[in-house]
Amino acid sequence: MEKKIDFLKVRIELEKELPQLEKPVFVQGLGGLGNVGMLAATHLIRELDAIKLANVYSPYFVRATSPLPGIMYADGVVELLKDEIYYDPEESLMIFVGPYQGSTLESYYMFAEVILDFCAKCGVRRVFTLGGYGTGRHVAEPKVYGVATDARLVEEIKKHGVHVERGYHGPITGMAGLLIGLGKERGFEGVCLLGETHGEYPDPKAAKAVFKALTSILGIKASTDALDKEIKIIEEEMRRMAEQERRGEQRPTFMPFDDRYVGYV
Repeated sequence: MEKKIDFLKVRIELEKELPQLEKPVFVQGLGGLGNVGMLAATHLIRELDAIKLANVYSPYFVRATSPLPGIMYADGVVELLKDEIYYDPEESLMIFVGPYQGSTLESYYMFAEVILDFCAKCGVRRVFTLGGYGTGRHVAEPKVYGVATDARLVEEIKKHGVHVERGYHGPITGMAGLLIGLGKERGFEGVCLLGETHGEYPDPKAAKAVFKALTSILGIKASTDALDKEIKIIEEEMRRMAEQERRGEQRPTFMPFDDRYVGYV
């Protein structure tokens, strides 16, 4: 019998029953500046050996290199563009990861509303979003900047080395900002952690800084060895690029979702 699916809606397809977690915390890390959030969330999934829960689909998902809808394929087998949700019962975490966000202004709001509905259904009250803080320059030791939905949370994240800018700033664009902004209106607590990044290439060093800040806030002990290996790959690539520029050769570019550098699950 044909399966009826509304492909024109954002939808979450569960692979197993919703877990019963005690006061679950939701962590989002999607593709964006330096892929910082996605790299940090992917590393968290691997360190916790988190369990796959669901696929997330949207008619507004497109690859960064193409404005048109399409499919991906592995070994000749096709699949729709998707993000994924994992969970860890021991840490009572739900982790939302993937390269895709939206492709129109309205689609970001639709996407955020569906995710917040899912969080409410799962009993989530606190949401963390992870991303990059674009500087356009290389930073040896990236800082982590943060915002939160109330002053009490701001003071809490500052205790974990997160920098909070004084005065009026913004915007924090995409799902990293919108999810906690809309979440605040619906009564969720929210924190956004942003790692300093050049923004042009995948940045595991900024992801490591965000990962350490996040795990410190959550009280999770986890290794950063895998991120350290990715940092070495990127630094070697940067040295190669600098040498090519010094010799007057054409400067190579990083692809935003180059599988050599992106550790997406």
